[in-house]
Amino acid sequence: MQRTPRRIVLAFSIGSIGTGIYLTVPGVLLLYYLTEILSVSPALAGLAVFLPRVWDMITDPFMGWVSDRTRSPLGRRRPYLLAGAILTALSFVFLFSAPDLPGERWNFLYVTIVYVLSATAYTVFAVPYLSMPAEMSADPDERASIMAYRMSFAMAGVLAGSAAAPALLEAFGGGRGGFAAMSWVLGGACAVTMLIAFFGTARAPVIAAPKTAGKAHFLDALRDGRFRMLALAYIIQLGGLGVFTGSTPYYVTQIAGRSEGAISTVFLALLGGTILSMFAWAAISRLTGKVPAYLAAALITVAGLAGLWLATGPEDWTLVIAMTGVVGMGFGGLQLLPFAMLTDIIHDAREDGRDAAGTFTGVWTAVEKGGLALGPLVVGLVLSIGGFVSGAEAQSDRALFWIRIAVALIPSALALLSVPVVLQYRAGTPRPTAADPVS
Repeated sequence: MQRTPRRIVLAFSIGSIGTGIYLTVPGVLLLYYLTEILSVSPALAGLAVFLPRVWDMITDPFMGWVSDRTRSPLGRRRPYLLAGAILTALSFVFLFSAPDLPGERWNFLYVTIVYVLSATAYTVFAVPYLSMPAEMSADPDERASIMAYRMSFAMAGVLAGSAAAPALLEAFGGGRGGFAAMSWVLGGACAVTMLIAFFGTARAPVIAAPKTAGKAHFLDALRDGRFRMLALAYIIQLGGLGVFTGSTPYYVTQIAGRSEGAISTVFLALLGGTILSMFAWAAISRLTGKVPAYLAAALITVAGLAGLWLATGPEDWTLVIAMTGVVGMGFGGLQLLPFAMLTDIIHDAREDGRDAAGTFTGVWTAVEKGGLALGPLVVGLVLSIGGFVSGAEAQSDRALFWIRIAVALIPSALALLSVPVVLQYRAGTPRPTAADPVS
């Protein structure tokens, strides 16, 4: 069986640096930007981050439907990579460059509207882009390998978004000017890496669906039992990740007593553990199967979060960094394995006569964005319950306690809750064959 050339896999995967940056920076800093820079209340700020993701639940499946039916000299996926890369980068800059508007309501409206437009631009790129691995190879192990490369570069993007963004913010002096300058640097990185994916996949192999295959529809994804269970598990554990990343800036500055620049240290530990573990999880899944490997990843994640709960002040900074690294190792599996299982579902659908890569991926990315968006929404509510005061230098003990709950307990509960759902995915999986030992 002919394998996808490594140079194409690498060029394709580099695009995930841009997607990682784009998905991470708003998850880590947008809520903080709204409350601390634009003086928007936590609950309203959480709503501003969440509403564009509700819009994504409409546009992502539609984009998948469109790309499945596109015919062009560039293929049915790649034209959208070109347009989406440019529009995503530009809108990212506008998102963190809010003009000086009169009051909370105008700031809320500006960010919400720009974020909706930006999320739409990202959808144009991401849905066709994420549909491509399932069409590059018929071998499930090779698809898992392609996903490991993609996720490794995605984690590099997440690292840039979560670690470099706070460092750039501090280097540029913080405040409105610091956020705007940071967005220009990282927006440029998004554009370059996404365009590399466009140009580098010009000769990428495409496994065509059988000529008799029918085009899938949105409801086909919802009718697929394995897809439903996998998507549900993914949105649950991603909600936990969103809560963790959204609450980390508050934990670092309010409980650990560090500067905004120290936020990058925590995310460096998180993403360091993730990147180092990525290919290990691919190897483990080949030996044990994807579902058992997922269960192990969830347990490692919870163990690291339990260690974070024990850290209560500045004196525990070393413990925070070490336990965040453990969380990152578990997180690597929780990210890689669901995507690898998704490519198996898409491939099986093709074999069953459904040309569904774009449609399934569109629904999947809507699930992904919804899960990540739940995080800031929950964090905003938790901060409100705890009595957090926007812009205050010091917070009450009650507010600090609820920040600790958001960092450790809520993500742990959601990671554990995803486990029985994944077991239901396995219950609906056909018995593996010799040709597909880990599906």
